[in-house]
Formats: sequence, structure tokens, C-alpha cells
Amino acid sequence: MRLASTVMLARPAGARFELFMLRRSQSSHFVPDAYVFPGGTLSEIDLSERALARTRFAPDEAKLRARVAPSSPEVPLASDRELAALSFAALRELYEEAGVFLACDSRGDVPAETPDGSRADFLESLERNDLYADARELALFSQWLTPPQFPKRYNTHFFLAPAPEGATAAADAHETHDGIWIAPADAIARNEAGDLHLVYPTIKHLERLAQFATLDELFTFARTKPVLALSPQTVNDGFALPAALENAW
Repeated sequence: MRLASTVMLARPAGARFELFMLRRSQSSHFVPDAYVFPGGTLSEIDLSERALARTRFAPDEAKLRARVAPSSPEVPLASDRELAALSFAALRELYEEAGVFLACDSRGDVPAETPDGSRADFLESLERNDLYADARELALFSQWLTPPQFPKRYNTHFFLAPAPEGATAAADAHETHDGIWIAPADAIARNEAGDLHLVYPTIKHLERLAQFATLDELFTFARTKPVLALSPQTVNDGFALPAALENAW
């Protein structure tokens, strides 16, 4: 079982909003060719003192732990250090896979330009430019654990993040391809029509986010909702949430 972070990057689109999604490589060992949010597994670098010292968290970050609760004993909760590292990992993956650099200086100000450099050296870019991974606007939305029937299980933490104004997001053309900005309802409709491949956890998150009209409403909800650590059930050839969790997570 591996800890992982996923980032639902959102920006205004007219009166509503849209999310950035990427198509995973056809050669990927995990959900190949599916459209997903940027993300990946927790690394030793994410857990290092170097990374955590280069991260700026929200002032009320300590309150987050009180909102996280297991929905069953089989879903483990991350430690405080792991939860902090997952925030760093979310920003690292967002940079590596989508090219979006969320950082601030020691005063908390956002730099005018993204530093030059390879997407593969997020921490080095921070240190070289005396910047900090900016997790102040990240909102932990949910925690999903792959069902036990699968040989590779991921305890994935889904974060919601506002896109910086004017930010350009693009796939890395290696692990991911065909980056798109899309409204949640449109992604669901295209999946149902068969021209946008989505997996169950992504569909459920899109359904949840589609209920909100504006980013302000969505982020207000995300920053106050309970975060239930859950694992979907396998039903026939698909998945389902327990009925008690369907509208509660």
C-alpha cells in the first residue's frame, strides 16, 4: 500500500469553473489511457526535512487533522508528517506532470515568473531560487484507498487547488498526454458518450464537484467538509461506495 497525492486544479470559466486533466500514457502500469488529475506516489524526497522546510502551509493546517476520519478500520490514516509530505508531493506532481509551479517567497509573495528548469527538479528549483512550495491554498478534499483485490493499492489523497491567474498547464508528454481544461459536467458527459476514458474514483469526484456553481462555493465547502478515508467496494465488474457514504464523503 502506497501513499499518493492527486491535485484537482481548478480555474474560473465564465460563471462556472473547469478542471485540468491529463491522459495517462498507454504504457502506464496504472489506469493506462485514462484521463486523470495530476498526481503520483509519495517519495522519500517528499518526506525529507529539505522538502518540508521548503513548504509553506496554511495557518490553520493543524485543524486539518480534526477533519480527517476513517470510514472503516481498514483504511489507515496518514501521520502528521506524512500529511505534510503529501501536500508537498501534490505540488511537486503538479509541476512535474502539468508544469504549474505553485510557490512563494519567504514573505509569502508569489514570484512574478516561473523559474527556468526541468520539471523533474521541483525541490532544486525551490532551493536555487530561495522559494517555497506554496500549500497555503491547497484543500484536502478526500482520501481513497484501492480495494484489497488489487495487487497494487494506493492510499490517495485528493487535493483541490486554485490555478494561479494566467497559469499555463500542459502535459509532460512522457507519463501524461493531451492535457485539457474541462468542466466537471462536460467530462462526465464525454465519458458516458465513450470519448473520454475515466476511472471510478475520478468519476465520483467529478460528480461531486459538478454540484457547485462557482469556485468560491466549492472551496468554502472543501475547506470545511469532513475528509472521510474510504475504500470503494467491488461489485460485479465495477465499483460502488457503501450506501451510507454515497453522499457523505
